[in-house]
Amino acid sequence: MHTGRLWVGRLTDDEREVLKETEAWLLEPPGLLARSLAVIGKPIDFAYNRVPESIREAINRKIYGVLSAVRESSGNSVRPQETFDRISAEVGRDVTALDQLFEHDVRCLDRVALEFLQAGRRAAAFEGGATGLAGLAGLVVDVPALYWLIFRTVQSIAICYGFPIDSAEEVAHILKVVDVGHHLESDKKRRGMLELESLQVLIRRGLPIQDLERAAVAKGLQALARKLTARLARRKVAQSIAVVGALIGAGVNRALVNDVGLTAFYSYRRRFLREVAERRL
Repeated sequence: MHTGRLWVGRLTDDEREVLKETEAWLLEPPGLLARSLAVIGKPIDFAYNRVPESIREAINRKIYGVLSAVRESSGNSVRPQETFDRISAEVGRDVTALDQLFEHDVRCLDRVALEFLQAGRRAAAFEGGATGLAGLAGLVVDVPALYWLIFRTVQSIAICYGFPIDSAEEVAHILKVVDVGHHLESDKKRRGMLELESLQVLIRRGLPIQDLERAAVAKGLQALARKLTARLARRKVAQSIAVVGALIGAGVNRALVNDVGLTAFYSYRRRFLREVAERRL
């Protein structure tokens, strides 16, 4: 992905190895859930189409409510100081501001970011298991907690790599990360990561927020909410064909937080490396 990018030449050998890890992740074969969708696509589509419209609309409203709150920055429940404290303990010196993070080894930041991702996965499994017994109807109740958890995980990872979470530009980027992270198919994931790279370039250039939002959320927040609703419901339907009850909710929630969290991890990690390289000019 980085062939021909001049900034890559300003990275150390170890930093270039880290960059290669992102490429390796993008080339990984589809996971079990994605393969299941490909194999039993028609039964899943049939089952999904039988989901009552009222439930789909209820899920959509819940997701839209969370997206709206995040866009208005009223949903930021992450305290940067907590992340700074963890990183300070990891690197052995005080970190008190985002800009200081670019002075540190990316692998130290990786360890803290992965701790946040692991915590998100555990919380998702617990939340999903508690509501999974109610099936799709339970998912309606579960959606706000699940999506707040997803956004908290992404925001925590963003802070780990030195990026703010409360400006309009960064909120647009976070929304795009969540969008890309919902993809199960490898080709769509790769295309989404390229779109994230393009968005990061636009942010560096200081494009107006209206242009950034169009790049991040092509058809508006309501359209994004509907896309996420469909992808979430299909995930749950796919797992429910093979498993029942709490295992469905726990599995769907954990897998979704993992997929979005890894998208955030590799995206912000790569963005951090580019920022470090650009500062070496």
